[in-house]
Amino acid sequence: MRTERPTIPKRRSLRLQGYDYRATGAYFVTICAAGMYPLFGFIQGGKVHLNNLGQIANDCWASIERIRKQVSLDAYIVMPNHIHGIILLTGESESTVTPARGQGMASGSLGAILAQYKSIVTKRGQTLAPAAPRQIWQRNYYDHIIRSQKSLDQIRQYIVENPLRWQDDEFYID
Repeated sequence: MRTERPTIPKRRSLRLQGYDYRATGAYFVTICAAGMYPLFGFIQGGKVHLNNLGQIANDCWASIERIRKQVSLDAYIVMPNHIHGIILLTGESESTVTPARGQGMASGSLGAILAQYKSIVTKRGQTLAPAAPRQIWQRNYYDHIIRSQKSLDQIRQYIVENPLRWQDDEFYID
């Protein structure tokens, strides 16, 4: 008797098809906390107040450019339940090896950088912030390829002003 595997729907990729996410350029990313819970702190008076886990997330973000020579960081902010940041890839790629289909992310790609970041925050969070939940992050992240100086300036302003507009933010949870 032959049993067929049930058809599992494939996840739709949020990435731009055919784009090399190791390419030199500026990327605006948003990474959300699991369940959109305010795991990283709170906002009061238009200012972010980070808890232990939020401070770990902030410190780990700031360390990305020290760990990876092809990365330079621009504006970023850790909000209560998400992180916004601009990552600049300089082209000093760690590797030119592209993994075979289905074999993971290319080294030095935006996805690999963010996967490592999320992993480090999770490990440190579970060690240094005992109240941290087992799952800290949503599975994916949002990215936008920044293609002009005007767009870069607008995104920088959005990041800086994000705490001031918290109650109007799409990620706001009271």
